[in-house]
Amino acid sequence: MTLELADLDTLKEAAIKKFEDRLATANLEGGLDREVAQLQAELEQIYRVVVLLQKNEASIERIAEIWGKMVTICDEFARRLSELRRKGGSYRTAYDRILDFRNAAEDRRRLHTKA
Repeated sequence: MTLELADLDTLKEAAIKKFEDRLATANLEGGLDREVAQLQAELEQIYRVVVLLQKNEASIERIAEIWGKMVTICDEFARRLSELRRKGGSYRTAYDRILDFRNAAEDRRRLHTKA
């Protein structure tokens, strides 16, 4: 079985859809906390998939492309959490963790980009 970049998009979309669907029915504070934690866990799983996906890749350009995709996924997750924060939630720790993953992915992308 081979994973493609489109599969990462599928994972991202499924995680975001689940997050949004569950937010619609979540109780206020306690439910939101649980959903934010779940969103963060989903991002961590996708990150692990990316690590495995790029591990056996022979092309440096392809590795940079894979990490670039991870950066965009992190951006999307951060945007969703940022929208929630604007509604009054305080999820700074989770938001910072998502940005940590984004920065790590960006560092790896740059490392594999030809100068």
